[in-house]
Amino acid sequence: MTMKKPTYTHNIKQGIVVFGVILTTLGSVCGCAAGEVAPPEGYEDINTDIEAVEEETVEPEDMHMAEAVPYTGDEKEAPETPEETETTEEEEPQEEFLPGYPTEKDWKERHTGSVSYIWEPTILVSIFVNEEEDFWTEEEKQVILNNCNIAYGFVADYMKENYDTDVELIYDWTEDPDLSMSIRLYEDVPAYITTEEERHYDQLELEWVEEIGYRDLCLKYNTSSIGFLYLIPHEGGSYSSIHFIDDGDYIWNEGTLLYLQDMYSPTYEYETPTVLAHELLHLFGAEDYYSSAEVFTEETYDTLAKECPDDIMLRTFVKVNGVYTTFPDEVYGEITPVTAYLLGVGDEDAIADLPELERKEAACFPGSVFDRPF
Repeated sequence: MTMKKPTYTHNIKQGIVVFGVILTTLGSVCGCAAGEVAPPEGYEDINTDIEAVEEETVEPEDMHMAEAVPYTGDEKEAPETPEETETTEEEEPQEEFLPGYPTEKDWKERHTGSVSYIWEPTILVSIFVNEEEDFWTEEEKQVILNNCNIAYGFVADYMKENYDTDVELIYDWTEDPDLSMSIRLYEDVPAYITTEEERHYDQLELEWVEEIGYRDLCLKYNTSSIGFLYLIPHEGGSYSSIHFIDDGDYIWNEGTLLYLQDMYSPTYEYETPTVLAHELLHLFGAEDYYSSAEVFTEETYDTLAKECPDDIMLRTFVKVNGVYTTFPDEVYGEITPVTAYLLGVGDEDAIADLPELERKEAACFPGSVFDRPF
């Protein structure tokens, strides 16, 4: 509050007299000694002795200045100023990139591709592709999962019973949601993908895979073997994208493009467990045994047809009275010793009559995809 100065209208002597009378009167009413001014109500008593203040000497070192504190409102403490910390150069993490592979380069120099050996734990990540008009429903996803259970259960049981090989496939997205993802594609995937179109979809698949934290998945499950299922919500001809030794980074991330329905079936049945098992074995190094694959000579295909007539890599369906017939609730076929050899499990004697199938490296594809007709 601002006080106004009084206006004096009498001479100085009269003013002194009047002022003295006032002070004397105030002293008797308020209990204050002459020369003192009554403090406002509630004000704490302090030393107002002018002479004492004048005589008191204060050494400079005893004087303190209060630090300025920014106003923060009623009953709020001033924010603390964080202490400055010394900045040091960040050291590169020393943890491994993947189990057993200290760098990405070391991992990608492995000749088997991202899917390693069938006896190692292998992660299979499902990527559900939703197109312009076709979307995956929960019922359709359940169909795929049920067929995976049948197909992968068959492979695990067959390899254990016939080749004493344990197979562990990690794929059930209902148990671990990280094993599945959905993406939106603003184009329609054709039912049959030509060689020229395949290059385009190889690139798309690479982009899809980069959206997945697959390195974290490998660390989580302590394995460096991982593959991908690219699931299309309509009919078509399924195929696998596999890695060849001389391809470098090309198609390093191995996977299978799987359609919901089989385009070769007269009734467009759901893709069968036999097809899923067939494509899975491709990722571990198995070849196609039918002549239309055009990888080997006709002589080799004739020999395969004779020695492996019921092998799952020769056919995924049969014709009954000329009618294309599939097996929706089971896997039709066998994993013969020839296929076991290509998987890195069977004996080399199995291919004594099939020199074109000889492998210098187990469970992989020789040569380069650019040298193949597909």
